[in-house]
Amino acid sequence: MINAHDADWMAGHLPGQTCGVPGHLMDMLSTDPAVRRKAFEEFYAEAHDQGAVDPCTAASVPFLFALADDPATPDRAEIVRLLLSIGREALQCDPERVHFTVNGVESTAHVGISAEMPARADAFIRYAADPDPLVRRPAIEAVGLFLADGGRAAHVLGERLPAERGVVERLLIVRTMARLAVRLPQTGPTTVAWLDDLLDGPTRPHADAPVRLSALIHRFLIDPKRDTIDPVPRAITLLREITKTPTAETPCDGCSRCQSPMHVRGRHVAPTVRPAHPAAEFLDPDHPRKVHSPISSVLRTLHTALGDRVEHRSALLIAQLTSPDAATRYDAIAMAKDLPGSLPHPVLTHLLDLLPDDWPAAEITRALSKWWGGRLSIAPEDTDFLLDTLTDYTANLRTAHGPDVWSTDNPLVRTAYQEAVMTLADHHDPRALPDLIRSLETRVDDWRVLYGVGDYPQAADRLVPLLADGLRHIDPDRPHAPIPAGLYLSCLAELKDPIAIPVITDTLTWAGRHQSWTVVASALEALATFGRAAEPAHTLVRPLTNAPDDTVRAAARAALDALTGRQELRPARSTPENGYAQEPPR
Repeated sequence: MINAHDADWMAGHLPGQTCGVPGHLMDMLSTDPAVRRKAFEEFYAEAHDQGAVDPCTAASVPFLFALADDPATPDRAEIVRLLLSIGREALQCDPERVHFTVNGVESTAHVGISAEMPARADAFIRYAADPDPLVRRPAIEAVGLFLADGGRAAHVLGERLPAERGVVERLLIVRTMARLAVRLPQTGPTTVAWLDDLLDGPTRPHADAPVRLSALIHRFLIDPKRDTIDPVPRAITLLREITKTPTAETPCDGCSRCQSPMHVRGRHVAPTVRPAHPAAEFLDPDHPRKVHSPISSVLRTLHTALGDRVEHRSALLIAQLTSPDAATRYDAIAMAKDLPGSLPHPVLTHLLDLLPDDWPAAEITRALSKWWGGRLSIAPEDTDFLLDTLTDYTANLRTAHGPDVWSTDNPLVRTAYQEAVMTLADHHDPRALPDLIRSLETRVDDWRVLYGVGDYPQAADRLVPLLADGLRHIDPDRPHAPIPAGLYLSCLAELKDPIAIPVITDTLTWAGRHQSWTVVASALEALATFGRAAEPAHTLVRPLTNAPDDTVRAAARAALDALTGRQELRPARSTPENGYAQEPPR
């Protein structure tokens, strides 16, 4: 039982405030998992919010160590992770500066924490050899980060590697050793010799291929001449050794997850939904993204180190995208998004080769869509190739799932199909039109197509009536839900067909009658885009120059100028006020 009475929990608090940290520490011992989960959440919120290291955080450290030392403590791994986080954040604070708590109270708690963590080195060494791998993972990082004696830290890490069977732990040890050489340069020669032995020493079993890949990449990272070195060919060789289909002669790497049915290998078999690897946050803390393969962390590290060496990164990406391991292929999609500039054609080709697989198809088409920011940038000369491939892909989905793929119940197929169609619409491709029209007719995810139909003036005769129908469903008391009226009006303005004018004036009339001023302003802006063609509407517009709403009065004056030929305007697309994203730049 924790005795917290001797600690000064009020330091860093203003008079009258209470500190809940002692209670949170006690609740971490509860037999109820829900109580413990809430205790950790509230501790982070009060004592470690966004990495804060306040006086109450420092006061809690001895008690956290006491909890971690007791084998009977539940959630010990979470406590060791918390200690690692507190110590790491404290080391990142400037020891010469005074910091302030969220209450505005001066604090030097980071100095005391930074001193206490090395003093607790023996505890972290014990945790690094704990029977529970979830305890060992944060402890391994802590050994490399907190031990003041670099030689001892290197010795501990070196001894841990042959003792570990799990690929996650082995990769963590290699990364931690390399980071130790950066933190304590005097350990550099020892670390380099250790990495070289892993890489070029005695022949090791297939299970050690991930370790050798990690050793290669981290050896490259700490090499002062790395700008003149190309590690990619050897990295590809090791990657192929890791991800080839296991056989009796080349068994799996020993990871229990890789042996489970969920870890499917082979290009033609993939799970419907592929979860993130459970150790993702340990493997890739600097990139808090979902990863599916433990080796993706070191591959991303190599991509980051290569920077703008696009040719080298492209070769590595192609090896990842063509891997027989589905998890490796999936993680390569995220790394392709970070490639500087437009995707090289070979990388684009291999990305699009993944489209038959529903999970990567949803990720790839979403990354291509301008709605989501167009994370995958395409060179102009590849546009036709991309659009033709997406057209074939959507046709194949219609063959497999029927003509109503846009509204299928399969969430992955639905996302992939819709984003493929909207990518066609981003490029004004007429092959997207049937789906855009069908969506407006059925009102299934029609909010999505409203960001593309304005680019099809050739279909105004079919689109305007559908947009008018959407406006008729607008509730004057809730004009921004579920779809903003301004979005429909912007589409009508972009179509630039005079048949839209009566629809806009009808909307102006009912919106004015209900004093729905944001809709009135949007309708006035839409009318203004038609210039003299909308001049008959000036009798509706003129009274609005005296409306009680400032925005409406300004819009009415601008519309009158446009309708009488004194000014031509093209308003920006209305910004939804109900949470929808703005239209991406064209």
